[in-house]
Amino acid sequence: MNNRITNCIKLLKADNYDSFLISDPTNISYLTGFWNGDGYLLITTEGKLVYFTNFLYMQVAKKIKLWKLVISEHGQNIFNLIADEARKYKCKNTAFEAKNLPFLEYKTLNERFSENDIRFSGINDFIEKIRMIKDKDELCLIKKSIQVSKETFAFASEILDEKMSEKDLSIEIDKFLRLKADNQLAFETIVACGKNTAYPHHKPTEKKINRNFFLIDLGSKYYGYCADLTRVFFWGKMPLFLKKIYDTLRKAQDSSIKGIKEGITAAQLDSVARKIIEQGGWGKYFGHGLGHGIGLSVHELPALCPNNNQILKEGMVVTIEPAVYFDNRFGMRLEDMVLIKQNYGEVLSGDIDR
Repeated sequence: MNNRITNCIKLLKADNYDSFLISDPTNISYLTGFWNGDGYLLITTEGKLVYFTNFLYMQVAKKIKLWKLVISEHGQNIFNLIADEARKYKCKNTAFEAKNLPFLEYKTLNERFSENDIRFSGINDFIEKIRMIKDKDELCLIKKSIQVSKETFAFASEILDEKMSEKDLSIEIDKFLRLKADNQLAFETIVACGKNTAYPHHKPTEKKINRNFFLIDLGSKYYGYCADLTRVFFWGKMPLFLKKIYDTLRKAQDSSIKGIKEGITAAQLDSVARKIIEQGGWGKYFGHGLGHGIGLSVHELPALCPNNNQILKEGMVVTIEPAVYFDNRFGMRLEDMVLIKQNYGEVLSGDIDR
């Protein structure tokens, strides 16, 4: 049994659960290393693991030696199989992932569990909180993903032509990322120029880049681990008004990174950057949080935002992305990835030209 499962069981016991039904495939992958399935994982505090899936995933699931494998065949109701196994292991208080279990599935499972006198209780972010702290292997994969992303920015700069459309450039970037990063993307690349930069999650269009100010937000996914970086581009000299905003965002980002250390809260870190942007007169245009955790998912805990009192700990990896968005005019965002250390933040993406 690996350390992640052992830690999960320890925390389940502390919360007085005797079992946990996991339905999020990312969380199952985190605990077991199994990436290719569609199913449910039952963990008991006695150290038993049972994976429930269908015939389509039987052969790949058999390769995992951690668990007992239960296959739903010939129209069998998988929820009956889950309840039967929980009863066999004498489960009495089973937790489930409230955010990840659709209502109809919950209703069916709850009925089956109740018939077996098993309490079925929803909990939030149980595995996600464990995932916040990255181990050495995870950090190696994240750094590799960042390296691929940095190479992609260099590639984009080399092929850039003002006659390209947003979509043209995003397609070329995605092709490069797939070739370099295990054929995976952390998310669909954002290329936005001119007024389109005002939309944080803009979908690339046929709009020509021409000599517009533009933005690229991209991220590779290397063996499951994501990167997320944003840079802004100018043709020639930056206009004075844009330079003032850029300098403010750069100061906000640098100051917040300098303020990183174990023990501060997400809200405190967000406030460092937010105050600088407010002092520049653009506070009302900074509508999202300073950043987010990143790992197996491109957006994960902790959220760096004004109302989150989550204490930051060594080993967390977060984005730092101050931004402003002026409706129907333009937007600007600077985004880097930072590893939280005991007394400082290590910028993992810091040598990309900003």
